[in-house]
Amino acid sequence: MADKAILKLYGDIGEPDPMMEMFDVTDETISAKIVSDFLDENKSAKEVIVKINSRGGDVQEGWNIHDLLVNSGKKITTVGEGKVYSIATIIFLAGSTRQMMANADGMIHNPFIPEYTMAGSYEADDLEKIAETMRDEEKKILDLYVERTGSEESKLAEYMKEETKLSADDMLSLGFATEILKPVVAYAYMKPIKSKVMSMTNDEEVKFMDKVGDTVAKAIKTLGLSRVDPVAQTLKDKDGKEFTLEKESGAPAVGDKASPDGTYVMEDGKTITIASGEVSKVDTPAEDKTELEKANEQIETLNQKITDLEAANATAQESVEAANVVKEEGEKLVTELQNLKNSWSPEGRQKNFSKPDVVGRINLKTVQEKRAQRLIDNAKNR
Repeated sequence: MADKAILKLYGDIGEPDPMMEMFDVTDETISAKIVSDFLDENKSAKEVIVKINSRGGDVQEGWNIHDLLVNSGKKITTVGEGKVYSIATIIFLAGSTRQMMANADGMIHNPFIPEYTMAGSYEADDLEKIAETMRDEEKKILDLYVERTGSEESKLAEYMKEETKLSADDMLSLGFATEILKPVVAYAYMKPIKSKVMSMTNDEEVKFMDKVGDTVAKAIKTLGLSRVDPVAQTLKDKDGKEFTLEKESGAPAVGDKASPDGTYVMEDGKTITIASGEVSKVDTPAEDKTELEKANEQIETLNQKITDLEAANATAQESVEAANVVKEEGEKLVTELQNLKNSWSPEGRQKNFSKPDVVGRINLKTVQEKRAQRLIDNAKNR
């Protein structure tokens, strides 16, 4: 059972084009459905690492992916690889830990409608509504930027207006990223002299240096030397009980530091269990099905019953046909037996019919003579 799952978002954000499938062309578009299916397939994973290399795409689809990740109940780590442009920055901000490759970059801008996509005719009121909707979306994006990065709203708004490209360092300094992933470099250290008391294999040396790195990272965080100030959330369950979640954004996920210990049932139905100072369990309630989904399930059940009945009827029909065959064969057998019985005679029975006055052992001539004598006698008596 893997504790971590890796989700790669390499491509544009949006819904796949069905025309691509018709022409047998692979569509690399990333949809919310793809992300939702991935989360369903990796329910046991405690952490999802989202690797992003995307120039952006559909705004609503991007928000949907962001919300799916934030509300997954898992620790989300996002990694910017190559391009983190446009609405992909919203997905990037879904991570509680946000890493940028040293040579990757981001880009932010105000939402816009692409060229040649406004078909039809519009009146002034229609255009005003479109503009109002776009301004609302612009504010929605800006508000999240400010909330997650901690940067000044006016600065971010200016960058969005100017469609600004941001280096990995810019992403870090503005608060979009929490760290930059540097390339792994070689390092030298004094190798301990092997003795009976202390001797390390190569694997043990690697583990030792990893522990040193972890210790340094913890010291930096403890002493407040990190460039990003830790921000905690204070959350309430449906009964008003409060608990502290030690990360700046996102829903509680297994492994997050939190206090005090206890069980908290949230308004959305999720049950958060905190033990030994961290989230140990996140239980998500079963989703209520819509009336349409329930109706579709009933239709599927009825269709299955019909299929079963058809199969049973076919089996019964085959049985009837088999019974008819048996009946016909039986009748033929009875007829043959009757014919055999009629043609059979006991041994010794006379079968020579060459003499017309003899049948078996009976002399027909004698019978006729006796009958004639009786007729004569009867006539005399009269």
